[in-house]
Amino acid sequence: MPEPVDYEKLKQVNLFKDMTDAELDIVSRKVFEKLYKKDSTLFVEGMAGEILYVVLEGGIDIIKKTKSDEMVIARIGEGEIAGEMSLIDSGPRTATGRTNSDTKLIVITKNSFNEMLDSDPKIAAKLLMELLRVLNKRLRQTNKKFEDFL
Repeated sequence: MPEPVDYEKLKQVNLFKDMTDAELDIVSRKVFEKLYKKDSTLFVEGMAGEILYVVLEGGIDIIKKTKSDEMVIARIGEGEIAGEMSLIDSGPRTATGRTNSDTKLIVITKNSFNEMLDSDPKIAAKLLMELLRVLNKRLRQTNKKFEDFL
């Protein structure tokens, strides 16, 4: 059963680092906390994405299918996020996400994010700026990996 998130926990996560206590209080009522057992599949490559996950404890493996198997392409740890693209567009998931241990997550649905866009645009703008920082960092890391092949 999902649990509300104490805004003191939100303060510890980079995604929410630029928010005031009042803003964190609003966010805490729009998101929830959930515990997943090891090897729980959170999302599957190709499916519609509607949820962003923030790791409080444990971790998530990001997995891509290969011709004959699957390969872990990233490990998401405590304080990091997974599924961020699903809040920005409605495209299919680009990979599969699976917990690599018992994992406690903050869950942000696309609906709750859209509600924040409408009712609290300043909060949504802060979230979007942090999502852009994460996406930019990941794109730079991917580009760096390709440089090694050129």
